[in-house]
Amino acid sequence: MRIGIAGLWHETNTFALEQNNTMDTVHIQRGEALLTQAHPRGFIGGFVEGTKRYDVELVPTVGIGFAHGGIIHAEVYQRCRDMIVTGLQEAGPLNGVYFALHGAMVAGTPYTDAEGELVQEARRVLGNIPIVGTYDFHAIMSDKEVEGLVPFPNNTNPHIDGYERGLEAANCLLQMLDSKINPVTHRAFVPIIGPNIGQSTWSHLPQEEQELLLYQLNEKRAEMEKIPKTINITILGGYGYGDSPDAGMSVIATTDGDPELAKRLAQELAKDLWEQRERLKTVRPIQPIDAGVKMAMANPRKPILLVDLGDDPGSACPADSPAVLESLLRCGAQDCALTIRDAEVVRAGIAAGVGASLNITVGGKIDQRFYQPLKITGQVKSINDGRYMICGPTHGGWGREVNKEAFREANVSKRVVLRIGNKIDVIFSQAGTGKDRDFFKSAGILLEEKQILVVKSNQAHRASFDPVVASTIELDTPGVSTVNYASLPYRHLRRPIWPIDEEMRWTFSA
Repeated sequence: MRIGIAGLWHETNTFALEQNNTMDTVHIQRGEALLTQAHPRGFIGGFVEGTKRYDVELVPTVGIGFAHGGIIHAEVYQRCRDMIVTGLQEAGPLNGVYFALHGAMVAGTPYTDAEGELVQEARRVLGNIPIVGTYDFHAIMSDKEVEGLVPFPNNTNPHIDGYERGLEAANCLLQMLDSKINPVTHRAFVPIIGPNIGQSTWSHLPQEEQELLLYQLNEKRAEMEKIPKTINITILGGYGYGDSPDAGMSVIATTDGDPELAKRLAQELAKDLWEQRERLKTVRPIQPIDAGVKMAMANPRKPILLVDLGDDPGSACPADSPAVLESLLRCGAQDCALTIRDAEVVRAGIAAGVGASLNITVGGKIDQRFYQPLKITGQVKSINDGRYMICGPTHGGWGREVNKEAFREANVSKRVVLRIGNKIDVIFSQAGTGKDRDFFKSAGILLEEKQILVVKSNQAHRASFDPVVASTIELDTPGVSTVNYASLPYRHLRRPIWPIDEEMRWTFSA
């Protein structure tokens, strides 16, 4: 049996300035590179492991990613879609297909449902063969997708079960190819948009974990999956920064040939989620910036982690906001470490050399809609090439504990550490900012000696930082990953939707 493999990965922040408007922004993997360059503990790694059978031949075709987190222009999307579908067609004859998708991709009109369009086009060209797909927890799932393939998204947020979902997708596809099951999937859309920090499914702290709404609903979901003929059930967080009619939360249920059971299971969990939605706003209180900084300064324990919610690079933000640094200086904080993406500062620091003093403007070089550059004076403390090893645990494809098999090398390009004010160390990077403690440690930051650490993130930092910090405080910071969804200029979002439309009423109807 020949199984075609293709990938399309993008989590689109429609409101981000850095867009994908030419093919120069497209990253393409072809053939075996699609497998050999995949994370061994991720979705593809799990799928490959799950299909190790004497009569199975994997046929990797095309995998596509993008340089920027902003929208993919329609013409670029069309070429990418056609490249993937043509690759699968030319790889034929195929008995089945596995799509490794992120699921939250939004392209220019009329392709707001980018993955749904891809799946439907593949189905049109390849015919009625078994197709499965893996998805991120933040997938913007659509009816087009569940009609065209069997989806296996993350159950976890932060995402630590990609490998397991790959195994599950592989098992399902093999059973379909063996004519043992006939999966049918139902999607129940739930009109809830975020907040991501309220959508946690697990915690390193057992007491906190058991109080999480999505942890509790996931426990119920796992029990429901034991019902005969049930193949898979997932609660999806959706993605509030992708402007699409399907951007909200959803519940998907797949059964073996029983559409009524799939519908009943999805609707039952959707109803539970809607009725308890207020709990999503109370998981992690959000503090004004100065108030959060002062709370961290007053805490006798250390380190305290401050989370810059509004400038999360994982949500396609430029990671160049100096808003928290400005607050730290204004409030007189000391013994702090944070990071800002600013290539100009890196170049200036390298030119000046270690020990030199710089009077320079930092941050706000890419996006000045929400914050402005900040003038500072700092001393160049260190310079490095930005290459480091992520030892984990961290977000995506990992378990809760350190797994040596999953160590991987990261490269954020050159970095310069400036010491500002009273031992405030700022890691300025050219290309990216890390959400893991190894990013800080590799830049010479000793976490234990710092009173305050600042990470630009929403959820992804938690797998790495929760075990080593004394406390975490979320900050209501400006940027295109703001938790104030009502401030974003949506054009396609389905309305009404909670919590933008706080007083809305909703009763699920088929």
